[in-house]
Amino acid sequence: MQEDEKEPRPAPATRLERLRQAIARRAENPGEKEKWLLAQLRLVRLQRLPVELWAVMGEEEDYLLIPDTYCSCPHFTIRVVHGESSEPCYHLVAVRMARLTGRFNDLSETLSPEDVQGIILELLVYPRSPSLRRFLHLPRRG
Repeated sequence: MQEDEKEPRPAPATRLERLRQAIARRAENPGEKEKWLLAQLRLVRLQRLPVELWAVMGEEEDYLLIPDTYCSCPHFTIRVVHGESSEPCYHLVAVRMARLTGRFNDLSETLSPEDVQGIILELLVYPRSPSLRRFLHLPRRG
């Protein structure tokens, strides 16, 4: 076979692809923290479109997530984003598990765009989102 006829090599996985592979691998054999978040229904889908957004209500703080892509927790924003760690945070793993099992609170049909915006701001500025907790305790519409 000539040099130009060689089989093309697959491109090396990007950091995002490697992160998603690690999330999928860890979701197959979750740890106690992931199981706890799932069992306690501490995972909340805020919106489906244009970007799927989730909130995780942790033991001490709440975080904003984009499934398989981003978490606002310190582990992700400091270690993963800067390449110090290739291991995803347990929040991203728990959200993947929630999506697969259907065990989560879904506010995506209940919240207005303004409600979502307010919760996002709280998740990024404060340790906990009071609005998120208020919406979870209100009777569901429809």
